[in-house]
Amino acid sequence: MKHLFLSTALLVSLAGCSPESLNIYSEPVEQSEVTVELLPEVYRAADTLVMTSNQALDQNASVLVASIVDIDALETSSTFGRTVSEQLSGRIAQLGYSVLEIKMRDSIAVRPRQGELMLSRDLAFLAGRQNAQAVLTGTYSISEHSVFVNLRLLRAGDGLILSATDFRIEKDADIASMLPKKTNGGWVLVQ
Repeated sequence: MKHLFLSTALLVSLAGCSPESLNIYSEPVEQSEVTVELLPEVYRAADTLVMTSNQALDQNASVLVASIVDIDALETSSTFGRTVSEQLSGRIAQLGYSVLEIKMRDSIAVRPRQGELMLSRDLAFLAGRQNAQAVLTGTYSISEHSVFVNLRLLRAGDGLILSATDFRIEKDADIASMLPKKTNGGWVLVQ
């Protein structure tokens, strides 16, 4: 009887597994069957960064969220990168952490139409001026059909990676409209 119960429980739990929950070595899922939306992916990424941080975050100390930048042009962002940053900032605040709105501060250089770029050699100085415990930053890379987003939560004092995560989003018409356009001479930001 005990073996019958265990066998039944195992079959029921295996039947509940969806293709999305299987690892990368499972059977591939047809691309048209899976629709990945940006906002839920960004929220999952923010949750992962907070929950897997190797340093407990103080909810009363601030977190800075920088603009997510193009991996091929670290000095520029785009509508896509700034949108992801805004969504990350909102989600971190929803989780109960203090998030500084960089755009309201004048002590960090904010580049119009480019965002708040924190990938700097002087991360400790910038974060120290904001009295931040951590900085959330990252990059995105563009392929023919997808955009790959890589995010890191860094300790403000020395840039040590506290947690990291990444995700891939399909480059549909909405996502493509937020990305810089590629030209023969390189990337051009379209405003």
